[in-house]
Amino acid sequence: MFQNIIDEEDNEYKKENTRKKTWKDFLSISIYDIVLYAISFMISMVSFGDEFAPFGLAIFAAACSNQIPAAIILVCTCIGTIVGFGIKGFLTYFITVFLFVAMTLLFRKRYQDKNRNEKQKLGAYVIISILTVQVTKLFFGVFLIYDLLASITYALITYIFYKIFVNSITVIKEYGIKAFTVEEVIGASLLLAIAVYSLNGLNVFGLSISNILSIMIVMFLGWKNGMLVGATSGITIGVVLGIIGNGNPILITSYAISRNDSRVIK
Repeated sequence: MFQNIIDEEDNEYKKENTRKKTWKDFLSISIYDIVLYAISFMISMVSFGDEFAPFGLAIFAAACSNQIPAAIILVCTCIGTIVGFGIKGFLTYFITVFLFVAMTLLFRKRYQDKNRNEKQKLGAYVIISILTVQVTKLFFGVFLIYDLLASITYALITYIFYKIFVNSITVIKEYGIKAFTVEEVIGASLLLAIAVYSLNGLNVFGLSISNILSIMIVMFLGWKNGMLVGATSGITIGVVLGIIGNGNPILITSYAISRNDSRVIK
């Protein structure tokens, strides 16, 4: 008897999960979805030394890989790219995304284990789409080896951040629903810190809002997950933000030391 009850419950669960989604399902947006869209918008305005802007495509590809509805994320990153880099930057980004989506649809990869964060391995498409656009641009001007090497570097940087975001975007999407690994938490903190860096230049009484919020992220991690996680995330965030903003190396020390302050809070 109990076995029949369990079978009926399993059938009901399968029916619930396999039913077709209605328009009401697509309109139900949680607060975590809104946070993810805001992060996508902010992160697409950030660049490496005013030369490379890999974060918009990286977070869009990470959403596609995790089977997260990426249409709104694409819109947010497009708007952020226009705000941060103008029409020229938007056209480059749009063409790159178009090639990425085209390859994803034409050459569908098999889905991996449902428990994996990277359900589809799309890193190769990220690299190919960027190299195709960047190398094509070289033929419409003076061809320099430096520009070719810069294009390859740009593709590799985007791939690296795609791999980071694909393991951390679920922390934002499913926060409070399940437990996460240390790597996922540190990756999510890096994602937040890069997004917060878009506020660089916004000062209140001479204090940088982006630096204050980034240090608060490190202190929060140290408080919740211990000094080791706080120190690791502080060094990681300090290095990345230092490279992005061409900052002083002392910035890395500042973020690493901030994990010690977290012990006082705790």
